[in-house]
Amino acid sequence: MNTDKSIPHNLKPNFKLSFLHPEYFLTWLGMGLIYLCKFLPYKVIILLGRILGSLLYGVSPHRKQIAKTNIELCFPYKNEQEVLYLLKEHFKNIGIGIFELAIAWWSSKKAIKNLKVCTKNLEVLKNIDKDQGVLILIKHTTHIELDVRLMAEEMKLGGMYKSQSNEVMNYLMIRARNRYITGAINNHQARKGIYWINNGHKFIYAADQDYGKKSSEFIPFFGVDAATITLPERLSKSGIKVVMANVRRTPKGFELEFHQISDYKEENSVLKEINDNYEKFILYSPESFLWTHRRFKSRPKGKEAIYPQWKSREKRRKRKREARR
Repeated sequence: MNTDKSIPHNLKPNFKLSFLHPEYFLTWLGMGLIYLCKFLPYKVIILLGRILGSLLYGVSPHRKQIAKTNIELCFPYKNEQEVLYLLKEHFKNIGIGIFELAIAWWSSKKAIKNLKVCTKNLEVLKNIDKDQGVLILIKHTTHIELDVRLMAEEMKLGGMYKSQSNEVMNYLMIRARNRYITGAINNHQARKGIYWINNGHKFIYAADQDYGKKSSEFIPFFGVDAATITLPERLSKSGIKVVMANVRRTPKGFELEFHQISDYKEENSVLKEINDNYEKFILYSPESFLWTHRRFKSRPKGKEAIYPQWKSREKRRKRKREARR
């Protein structure tokens, strides 16, 4: 077992007998069926995913409303028909992403290699001193698990995950990611990730969501003021290199492209460049960006809330947060 704390390492998840409780039956059944999908041709996975996504579109009113609001804010020039088309395509991509878990978590290196069409601008990383830590920013896509797996085949990576309230899902997720991520930490261990970066390691992080006002600045995102986490700029200011990675699905397979962010020049310069690049990456394939997240939940002082409040839903979310403490 590695005892040097400066070197990224994984914690082995422990199986508990409580995982066999009947309350987890559907989780085991669902994930078992998804596991079997790794044996299917990729075209079949796409077809099954689009069917599942169409079903999710009809049974997810809250997430559908959030996604629709986000699309309307970010693409004010789209008419109602265009917004609805993108919304439906987005949910179909969510369905595809669920089945792509089978590939990301359990497929062989050969299968992953066959999915990738090309890697662009890898020299961006190769030109950085090998002992220099790098923060690699990705975006939340409907195929984010596969994005990470594709990148992990190119280089040794550490990464962060959000702890799941479902203990079996949490166990399966960590166990699967440990196969290709070196240095997986949960969202409450950010300092450990920063420590590893400062010790010369590469670490991936998605900086495109609303993490609250306390650790953010309001920076335009598709023309709308959005709480943008300041961590990348703070690291850039300290001399850490910040690189953005874009993974997109094409008819022929997945393309992976890297782009280096300019070094810190003035306040918010790094954050503005990051959001500008996120916009460009999203426009390549807007249907695969995770529009169901409340990207504009935090609002500048004096600005009204954008999303409706569903009291029953918020109570459930609060109970889940308290249960994880």
